[in-house]
Formats: sequence, C-alpha cells, structure tokens
Amino acid sequence: MLFFTLCHINQLPEAHVLGDSIKSHHPDAQFFIGLVDKKDRIPGNFKASYPVIDLSELNIGGLEEMAKKYTWSELLADVKPFFAKYFLQKSDMVVYFDCTTLLYNPVRFIEKSLDNYTIIIVPQLLHAGVHPDEKQILNTGIFHSGFMAWKRSEEASNFLNWWGNNTANKGKVDLCKGMNADQLWLEHVPNLYQNVLIEKHEGLNIGAWNLPERVIEVNKNTVNSQPLVSINFKGMKYWHDYKKALKKYPINKKIPLYGLPDPEDKKFGKQMASNIRKINSFIDKLIDLI
Repeated sequence: MLFFTLCHINQLPEAHVLGDSIKSHHPDAQFFIGLVDKKDRIPGNFKASYPVIDLSELNIGGLEEMAKKYTWSELLADVKPFFAKYFLQKSDMVVYFDCTTLLYNPVRFIEKSLDNYTIIIVPQLLHAGVHPDEKQILNTGIFHSGFMAWKRSEEASNFLNWWGNNTANKGKVDLCKGMNADQLWLEHVPNLYQNVLIEKHEGLNIGAWNLPERVIEVNKNTVNSQPLVSINFKGMKYWHDYKKALKKYPINKKIPLYGLPDPEDKKFGKQMASNIRKINSFIDKLIDLI
C-alpha cells in the first residue's frame, strides 16, 4: 500500500509524525506528503524526511481559480481527489489519512478489503442515540473524509474525476447551502459507485465527531474493546505524547501561498494587525521627515 497525507507548510511536523507512526507499523510501505504550497518555500530549518509532492507537480486545471475563491482549509480538502489520482498512478492501493492523525496499529485489514473493494469510506457515527447532536452530523456529512482508501480501477478513477470536478467548483464550506468542502459529496458514493465498502471498524479514524460513542483505553490500546487503529486530532487538544513527538520537527511558520485566509485563523489576524501597525509607524516617520 501507498499512504499519503495533505498539509500546509506549517503542518509539515504533523505530517512527519503521521509518517513515523505509519512506518512503525508498516516499515515497507511508501509514505508521501502532498504539500498545498511550493516545496521551495519550505523553511531552511526544516529537513523533510519523506517525499514531498507539491501542487505544481499535479498540473491541476483551474487551480488559480480555486485559490482565489477557497480558504486555506477549504483548498486543503478540495485538492484531495487530485492527489489521490496522482498517487494511484504510483500504486495499486492508496490510503489517505489527515495529517493530524496518528496510527496506533497496522491497517492490514484495509489492504485485505482492497482486494475486493475499490473505494473505502468511513462513517462519522456508528451507534444510534449516543451522540448528543446527531443533526450536526447530518449537516457536516454522514461520512468523514479524514480517512479513505482506493484500489486502482476504472471505477475509482470515475469517482475521483467526479469528486474532483465538484470540489473544484463547489468546494466551499457553507452548511446552510449544503456545502462542506470535499466531505458532503461522499453521501452519494455508496449509491453512485460499485464495490464501495463502508468500513465500520470502531478503532479507525477516532476524532472529536465520534468521541461521545467511543471509550478509549490508551493503556490497553483499545477502543470499545477493539484495537485502537488511528486517532485524528483535528479540532482536538493534542495529547502530551503527540506534542512531544511534534517537537522533533521544529519549523518556522509561513502564511500559505494558495487560498484565502481562514476566517477563524486568529494568528493570521494578529499578523495582519502587526503588519498594519508597522506600516503606520513607517508612514508616521516619513511624515515627520517632510
């Protein structure tokens, strides 16, 4: 199997920690990092340990238009189908994890499933009446795009072409209009495509969205008495061990090259305010000299 993830430059440490966890359980597997930026912008203090493929290597038609209308986080999600197509040219079986994921056990069961299925998706919830707000999950999507897997086939190619066309043109996050970047499109997949597996392993793709129905026993490495496979820390506070692992990969932060600023990105807002203050100070000094 070939594994890949997607990230911005600032998320390269998370991507590397994911790669380390994959290699610990699948030492012979290929792991690639899809960078939603340009490789030559990676800070000099950061040395990539895994192959990095950036957006320019994919030749995505309409990328400039996407970058003008999508935020950083939207674009990160919306280019996923294009990277999946790229990596399916390199391997018969491709597995995607969000860069904020850690692997705790092997996923050989996914490899076995890909012998019989062409597309694997995971539901956000598995148990009725446990999550405090199931309506919220209906708004964001029955299936979660933080993990997916594909087998090279005409069916997988057709799906990725269809998915990519939609994310390129209708990939904004606007829940009131039924849009959630790449994710809500997955609702159609079991009906529109053949050989689709809805993988219901309790320990796979644990995240903030399904924590109410999962009992994690870290010491036993289990979830609901099943093996703990992966945790996606997106939207969650990082655990102490995860923070410690990230410190192995220090990096100088950079504003993403592609896309619009995320509205919730407070650091960007502070940076802009700081830049404005510097400009105002410079103008004041010029005025004093006149």
